[in-house]
Amino acid sequence: MKRSLIALSCLLASLFGTNAAFADEAAQPNHPPKLGIALGGGGTRGAAHIGVLRVLEQEGIKPDIIVGNSMGSIIGSLYCAGVPLDKIEELVVDGRLRKAYAPLPVPIQLMKKAGGKLWVFRKKKQPGFYDGQGLADFINENVPEDKRKIENLSPTFAAVVTNLLDGKAYRLTKGDLGQAVRASATLPPILRAVEIDGNVYADGGIRSNMPTYPARAMGSDVLIAVDVNEPLKKLKPEDLMNFGKTSNRMSSIVLACADELHLKIADFIINPKVAGISLLSKKKEDFKLAVAEGEKAAREMVPTIKSKMASMGMSTQTVSQLDNQEAIK
Repeated sequence: MKRSLIALSCLLASLFGTNAAFADEAAQPNHPPKLGIALGGGGTRGAAHIGVLRVLEQEGIKPDIIVGNSMGSIIGSLYCAGVPLDKIEELVVDGRLRKAYAPLPVPIQLMKKAGGKLWVFRKKKQPGFYDGQGLADFINENVPEDKRKIENLSPTFAAVVTNLLDGKAYRLTKGDLGQAVRASATLPPILRAVEIDGNVYADGGIRSNMPTYPARAMGSDVLIAVDVNEPLKKLKPEDLMNFGKTSNRMSSIVLACADELHLKIADFIINPKVAGISLLSKKKEDFKLAVAEGEKAAREMVPTIKSKMASMGMSTQTVSQLDNQEAIK
């Protein structure tokens, strides 16, 4: 469903000029090299980001920059605000995140709003089944008070959004954290587009589902991309015998083509095997599986990443090494 909505919103934009706002890649560093991580969107599959970050943390691979889109912005923002990964996993798996995003299933919400004019079509406000404020509150309530401004986060964080007024992708690097993440994960008409400083923002995946360009523009000299999208597979004619399947296929092609371009500028691509998980799955076992697949995929890439970092003079310290240092004191 999410893929279809995105594709129908941005088919031509995705194919012709997706990166006008992010064309400025970082030059050769004349400073200590910085490690960046780009966390792509992917609904339930995005829980794999938790597993990836956990393994990198255990291996002493510490990012200086994290840029997230949609589910990637949710996980990335909490992590950069200092929320432990075990806590983030708990919030995702036990359903609290899902309830904050969409308190009621869309059909029930539609009936609930059916008295008089449907809320989704009301004038003077951006349309949507939910206003999305619950997601913003969820983020801010689960981070320390001093971390509710994006500019206060460490590692440096940015949420990628699409401005519906000019059709361009932007990175939000200051201001209210909850509102920025809400905007990055807002997919009309499920959630109402978010108005910030006179702009109208929605899901960054409309233009930049894999946010490698903004990560480079923010100074990532070494860049890891975490891709949780489903790879394209060849279909048979009978697989496209109804509108829904055809529409979903179109959206898959659009996103795959756009992501392919974005992934080319990453130094490393971590691909958790989450294709069998539905984007909108509510099952706890699917969230847990995504986390586990993220850990597995990241662990396979660790030696290669460490080798690259060593060649650039970037140090790593595993959790056990840090524990040993603490014990010596």
